[in-house]
Amino acid sequence: MTRLLHFTDMHLRWHQPGSAANPKRASRDMPGALDRLAANIAALAPDILIMSGDILDMPDPVIAGGSPDGRPHDAWMADAIADFQLVKDWFEATGIPYIAVPGNHDHEGAFAAVFGGPPEPRDIAGLRFFSFWDRLAADRQPHRTGARRAMFARALDAPEHDCAQIHIQHYMIDPPTFAKGWHYQYKGAAAMKRDIARSGRVRAVLSGHYHPGSLVADDAVVHSLPPAFCEAPHAFRIYDIDKNGVDVTDQALDR
Repeated sequence: MTRLLHFTDMHLRWHQPGSAANPKRASRDMPGALDRLAANIAALAPDILIMSGDILDMPDPVIAGGSPDGRPHDAWMADAIADFQLVKDWFEATGIPYIAVPGNHDHEGAFAAVFGGPPEPRDIAGLRFFSFWDRLAADRQPHRTGARRAMFARALDAPEHDCAQIHIQHYMIDPPTFAKGWHYQYKGAAAMKRDIARSGRVRAVLSGHYHPGSLVADDAVVHSLPPAFCEAPHAFRIYDIDKNGVDVTDQALDR
């Protein structure tokens, strides 16, 4: 059996000034929440830790190359890199293998400067992990294009990847979700879901982005995103995976 611990959408700010615009997102409390999560890890005994994006809460103007407050863009970027380093140091201190991917509130270049990338498939504890650094299209619906789309096709079809897989990404494939005027699922999500099921290789697709969270299990594939870690009760999920299937357990720091 392989055990995964998955959390998402932390929206951390520590070196960066301020906090998320949405007051439910406890950006400045996240270093303490990470410490609390670390205190539970020994008892939970995961084989791997997974963080599926929006690690930080970087303002949109900073991600676009500007500044929301008149400070130089370089100062914001330096603070964001320091925040990414804080999170990486936390992962490293656990001593457990981990995978993190950027989300739409993370600057991909700053993320890569700290965590490295773009990623290659990794074999950990009997599973092959594929990480997808996808982006929002102009209409803010996520899409998978270019090298990321090619990696997706190889994962599902190439003989060298004929093994049990976990796919990690910030955006969701299933269920179709429309909220606050936006589509949260990928463009072409129905076809992506069919291709995943047809391959018979993918055990779970682990995502973030939609803060209420969701869980779908059909065609022997689990599509899962926990509720956002930045919002009370600071939820995360445990997956126990063996040849018989995937067992999902919801956890939270405050219950």
